[in-house]
Formats: sequence, structure tokens, C-alpha cells
Amino acid sequence: MKSEKSAKRFLNSEVARLIYSAVFLIVVAYFMTLFQQLSDKRWLGSDTKNPLRDLGFEAFPFLSTFSIADALVMSLFGITLVALTIISRRLPKIIIFWRRVFWLTGLLYFYRAFTIITTTLPPTKDCVPVVANSFGEMMKVATYMIIGSDKACTDNIYSGHTMIVTSSVIMWNIYTRVKWFKLYALLHAIAALYTIIASRLHFTVDVLLSLFITYAMYCIYFSLVRAAMLEKYPGAITNLESEQDDQYQSVAHTPHILNRHLVSVVRWMDGIDLRLKAKANEMTLPTTVDMSHA
Repeated sequence: MKSEKSAKRFLNSEVARLIYSAVFLIVVAYFMTLFQQLSDKRWLGSDTKNPLRDLGFEAFPFLSTFSIADALVMSLFGITLVALTIISRRLPKIIIFWRRVFWLTGLLYFYRAFTIITTTLPPTKDCVPVVANSFGEMMKVATYMIIGSDKACTDNIYSGHTMIVTSSVIMWNIYTRVKWFKLYALLHAIAALYTIIASRLHFTVDVLLSLFITYAMYCIYFSLVRAAMLEKYPGAITNLESEQDDQYQSVAHTPHILNRHLVSVVRWMDGIDLRLKAKANEMTLPTTVDMSHA
């Protein structure tokens, strides 16, 4: 009985859920790369072989290699993961950080698999896809794609490189308040995005869509984290209070509330300030008593 209880306890532990998130990411990565191969096969049978016209391609000087973009993207992601792991310090917070990386990356790749397969764009440059003739061969090619040995030709919408860059910048903004770190991540990201387009690694629309979709996914996830936390800590409704509340942060691990700088903007856009002012005026209006009924 003790072993059974300990097994159940482990299956519902922080470490077990970290493992679940990692397995989810791996499964989704294979799922996406299989869809990439199917998209390449469909492109081979289409009449659209030439790259589409692109304003970014026309505006930016051409870089003849993908290696610069790959290096900038992966270096930013690597620095982000290592640095924020160190900044998290305590093991429970490190587990929370990595679990979020796995879940969010997996969710973004899962959605990306469908955007790739539904609309097949031609490659941005001359490309010869790897064609597999059986499911076993497709899984082998998928493994090579995951480790970077092989590349698909039509995995355009939306840009996975941009997704990684955007995720890195967002994570810096969530987990640290040091402005210089955030500025470095932003400048590194801008350089990476420039080379992604200049090297013709992705169409500009792939990059723009990836910026928005990645940001939206993080906003949704962390707004739900905050909603779940406020059920337990309703006193942390004020952004500043919850950021400085050690008890709240020991559970939430969101040192900087995502989008707190946009709260005042949305308040104005939605007219919340006007409604609150009107409600306050209603509450402070003097009441009159009908003396005839006294």
C-alpha cells in the first residue's frame, strides 16, 4: 500500500508534471514535422514553385546564408534558458519555469502544425525537400528535422524562429525586473528578426504572424495563471502588491505581471475609467427625504 501511495504521490508531483510537459513537447514536435513533410509533398504536386513577392525581401539587403539567423535565434534562446534558470535560484521555481517553457512551446508548435498544413506556401528560396515513402521513413526524417540535420521547404506560416525569439523576450520581461537584461534581449531579438527576413528564411508575413500568435499565447496562459492565483489570493488583485508579495510569488512565480503596462491603456480604450467615475458619483449623490411622508 505504501508503494502504491508513493507512486500516486509522484504521479501528481511537480517533477511528474515537468515530465508530462516535456513528453508533450516531444510528441508535438514529431506531429509538426510530419505535417511539414506532408506540406512539402503537396507543394511538389502544385504549380506554384517560385517564391512570392515580399516587401521585406525587397527592402532588406540579401544574406546568402541561414546560419547567421540560426545562430542569433539559438544563442538568444540558450542564453535566456540558462540565465533565467539561474535567476530562478530555488528548485521549485526552476521546475515551474521549465514546465512553462515546455507547455507553451508545445502549444505553439501544435498550432503551427495546422497553419503549415492548411496553407502551403512555396519556399522562400530554391529548395529540394526530403521525400519519405513510408511512415517509418517519415519518422526518421522527422527526427533529423527536430535535431536540425534536415530542413523542410514549406514550413513557413508561422515562423518557428520568430516564435523562439519572441518567447525569449517575453520570458525576460516576466522573470526579471532588470532593465538592462530586457534591453539586451530586445536588441538581440531585433537583430535575429532582421536576419530571418534578410536571409529569406521566412516570408515577412510568417514573422509578423508569429510575433502576434506567440504574444497572444503567452498572454492567454499567464492571464489564466493570474486568474487561478486570484481565487486563492484575492488580496493580490493589485498588480504591484502581487509582484512584491513573497507568499504570492512563492506559488505564482511571475515576478513581473505580463501586460501590466497596458492596463491603463485598455482602461481608457474600454471606458472603464468613465464608468467607475459615474458609479462613484452615483454613490456620493445626496439623498432627499420626502417630508410629506414624515
